[in-house]
Amino acid sequence: MKTLLKKFLFASLVMCGSFLAASATANAAEYYMAPNGNDNNPGTLSAPFASIAKAQSVASSGDTVMLLGGVYKNFSIGASDSNYNYVNNITKSGITYRAYTSKNVPIFDFSNITPTKRVAAFRIASGVSNVTFLSIQVTGVKVGTQKQSECFRIEGNATFNQVVCHDTEANGFYFVNHGTGTCIKCDAYNNIGPTSSSIGNTDGFGAHGDGVTFQYCRSWHNSDDGYDCLTSRGSNTFDHCWAYNMTAGGDSNGFKIGGYGTGTPPSTIPVHTVKYCLSANNAAHGFYANHQPGQSATWTYNTAYNNAAGNFDMLERVSPTNATDIPGTREIVHNNIAFTRAAIINSNLPAANVSNNSWNKSGVTVSSADFQSLDATQMTKARGTNGVLPTITFMHLTDSSDLKGLGCF
Repeated sequence: MKTLLKKFLFASLVMCGSFLAASATANAAEYYMAPNGNDNNPGTLSAPFASIAKAQSVASSGDTVMLLGGVYKNFSIGASDSNYNYVNNITKSGITYRAYTSKNVPIFDFSNITPTKRVAAFRIASGVSNVTFLSIQVTGVKVGTQKQSECFRIEGNATFNQVVCHDTEANGFYFVNHGTGTCIKCDAYNNIGPTSSSIGNTDGFGAHGDGVTFQYCRSWHNSDDGYDCLTSRGSNTFDHCWAYNMTAGGDSNGFKIGGYGTGTPPSTIPVHTVKYCLSANNAAHGFYANHQPGQSATWTYNTAYNNAAGNFDMLERVSPTNATDIPGTREIVHNNIAFTRAAIINSNLPAANVSNNSWNKSGVTVSSADFQSLDATQMTKARGTNGVLPTITFMHLTDSSDLKGLGCF
């Protein structure tokens, strides 16, 4: 009898939980925005809002703001502090901002915002969590005489899926302070700082917070680095990401992973993960440990091509308290391919840490005959359905290559 009662109570709890979950979903609301909307409207499909600020003011956690296609250009400053003007200041958790249809992607053009301070086109404030952006573009963000601006400044927690930041003077995705989140199938390209101070502060993706995951993302022709982990307190993961043609005058690395500059490292030095990534034709390094005072990353199944300062640079520092640069002794580097330019530099790694790579695997050689194509411009081709990476032949191995099992393809 007790067993039957327990089963009944358990079943009742499961049904109650399912009902509550269904009720929460059923109660979630949808609001609509359009370039020709009006904030005096009720936010319906036929009478949409005009601004993120208005949509956020009425939405609650679990709700979705549908963004109709077209170009959004009529912005005002949502909030400011001593350094920044925040145009769209996201202060509520749990809200999704997404394109109403993938066939007509909304474009947020901030070229009308004068950069009297640093500009953050979108800021996810500290303490805000579970904010999602899906299938939008950001362009036109200016920097003026400031040191930097940002398309997305993430101090809280956010997920970006198929979001593109392009043709701006600003960082694309900038996770900072305790910022965390995920970028999936996102692109950042042609983001160029126009002045001597901003050109070296304009990255495609910046992971400077408490840990970010990047999957299937691309960064090309940004004026500083493709991906930058400087001062990160958390471990970051780069999985199937591409970096190409960072040649506009800044640091110009594809993947700059690690380092603290003159800042104080955290008590526990994070170790990052870089796997199945592709870095090509950058003016500096393809994959760079960047003076990490400890192990910067585990680097596996990556492919590097024609990066001017070296394809893999494992430069470390002695320790958090000794900033002397040394050839890396702690990196883990396996199953990678490097072709054209130096394969690996600043490396004093033990054999167990750096095995089965194209430059030291017994019995293999690397030549152009190993690859179906050496045309790196293929990396910028249009994405496929649902934002998948484009189908390319660049750096894919030929059937006869003895490098099979190495690299990202």
